[in-house]
Amino acid sequence: MSTKTIGCTMAIRDLQQDDREQMFVLLDRYYLGVTREAFERDLAAKEHVILLRAGTGELVGFSTLSRFHLALPERTVLAVFSGDTIVGAGHRGSFETAHQICRYFFQTIQEFPGDEIYWVLICKGWRTYRVLRLLFEEYAPRAGSADRTSFREVADAFGAARYPGFYRPEGRIIESHAPGQRIRPGSPEAIDRRRSDAEMLFFEHVNPHHERGNELVCIAPIRPDNFTAATRRLAGYSKT
Repeated sequence: MSTKTIGCTMAIRDLQQDDREQMFVLLDRYYLGVTREAFERDLAAKEHVILLRAGTGELVGFSTLSRFHLALPERTVLAVFSGDTIVGAGHRGSFETAHQICRYFFQTIQEFPGDEIYWVLICKGWRTYRVLRLLFEEYAPRAGSADRTSFREVADAFGAARYPGFYRPEGRIIESHAPGQRIRPGSPEAIDRRRSDAEMLFFEHVNPHHERGNELVCIAPIRPDNFTAATRRLAGYSKT
């Protein structure tokens, strides 16, 4: 099978039923505790979806997205929230998901001029967490970096608004409601103790019960001066 990966971003309302079916199959393949009810509920709460296809047209990955305002103690910010993200075997070396999300960041800046914008990424697995380093100069939580009050305020407002009763601000963790969706043992997102990757070890430290499905709430400012060179390159924009 061809390993070529083609991505597109579209509105949830424009999804075809066949794509919904394939998305559910992919989610169920890589996670335990997946239910159709929870899948449809999560999808209904999102605004856009990134679809990844093989050269044959087969759906091989997806990532859901939504945007909404959060009321903080002294200001309101715009959150870009990434939900379920799956990339099938044979396509994980592609940067197509990153290409689409980077373009989405720049599009959001253009659509909401003047807004203070943050990416909210919730991570069940360490490889998802590691994407932050690729795309942003500054983000949290991060090993060796102080936790900015502004970042914590965004995380706490998001947790209270979207996961009331499950968000734990002291650790910035969304606790799984049993039997919740969780990573399959042996999957690429699972901790591999044969490795000594610093970010993997940090993720395990701050989210010690990730195997139960607990999710770490991560925050990064969506601003041109906080983008890495890779983000600008993937989005097709120059530094200026």
